Amino acid sequence: MALRSSVPGSQADSGPTRRERQIVRILMLLKVLGQQTSVSIQELAAQFHTRRETIYRDLRVLQDAGYPIAGDEHGRLSRPRLLASSVPNIQFSPPELEALLLAAQTQTIHLKAEALSSAAFKLKALAESEGTFGQMLQTWNCGEIDYRAHEQRIELLIEAILRKRRCQVTYRKPSLPQAKTYEFDPYRLLFVQGGLYVIGRVPVYTGTATLAIDRLQDVVLLKTDFVTDPDFDPQQCRQDAFGVSWEDPMEVVLRFRSDQAPYVRERMWHPSQRLEELSGGGVQLSFRAGGPFEIRRWILGWGDAVEVISPESLRLEIGQFLASAAKAYRN
Repeated sequence: MALRSSVPGSQADSGPTRRERQIVRILMLLKVLGQQTSVSIQELAAQFHTRRETIYRDLRVLQDAGYPIAGDEHGRLSRPRLLASSVPNIQFSPPELEALLLAAQTQTIHLKAEALSSAAFKLKALAESEGTFGQMLQTWNCGEIDYRAHEQRIELLIEAILRKRRCQVTYRKPSLPQAKTYEFDPYRLLFVQGGLYVIGRVPVYTGTATLAIDRLQDVVLLKTDFVTDPDFDPQQCRQDAFGVSWEDPMEVVLRFRSDQAPYVRERMWHPSQRLEELSGGGVQLSFRAGGPFEIRRWILGWGDAVEVISPESLRLEIGQFLASAAKAYRN
C-alpha cells in the first residue's frame, strides 16, 4: 500500500551526507518511539536501512539530550521505549532547519555528528524551557514561506530520500494553469535563499529536476525503489548553478559602483567568484554559473549600481529590462 500525504489537495552516497542522514534519522526515530508501540532494534535498523549499532548510537544521542530511553518491561534494550512523558512537539522553522543542515553540510565546521545532533536537541529544549534563547538570537526573512501546511509532504519526502523510494507527486508550475501528476525520484532537500526545494529525477526524462516544496499539492510514497543517477553530483551542481536552476554555466562579468562595492566585497555570491579592484573604488565581480533567470533577477536588484560587461546577450537583456522600467516610470 502506498503512503500518502493526508493534506487535502493536496538523500545515495551522492545524495544526503552522513551528517544529514543522522539528523533526519534521529528525528524520525524519536517520532517512532513517541508512538508508544513495541518495536525492536532489528526492526528499526531495517526501517531506516542501517545497522543495529547505528540505532544504538542514535538512542545514546537521545539519552544525552535528556530523553528518557529505557528497555521494555523486562529491561531489554533491544526493544527501546520512551518513558512516561510524551514526546515534546519538536517543530523546526525553516530558518532553524536551514541553520542545522547548513552546519551539517559545511565542511569547514569540524563537528562530530553525535555532538551536532545532541546540540540541536538541547538548543531546542533550552529555547522552550528557559525562554532565553530567543532573546539572544532572532531571525527573519523578507518574502519567507510558511511551510507548516507542507509538513506531512516534507516528512514523506524525507522518508523517500532515506529509503530511496519513488514518489508520485502533483506539482503546479506558476506558468501553468493546472497541476501535473507524475513519478519522481527524490535525491535530497535543498535550502536556497530562504526557499525549500527537492532535487531529484523524473524517471521518463534524463537529468535532474528541482521542485519547490510549496508548489507540491500532493506526495504519494510508492513501493518502487530507485537508484540514484550515477552522474548526479551535488557539489558540481552547486558549482554550476547560481540558484536552483541547473543549466549550462556561462562566464558573467559585472562592474559595481564604488558606493555599492563594500557590499559586494563582504559576501560570497558564488563559489567561483573572483573580485578585481577598479580605479575610483569600484569592484569587478566575475563568476561562472548557469540559471539566467536567477542571475538576471539578482543583477536587477542592484539597480543602476551595476553594469553587465559580459556576456553580451545578458548585457542586452538587462539593458532592455531597465529601458522598459524607465518607460513605465516616465508614464
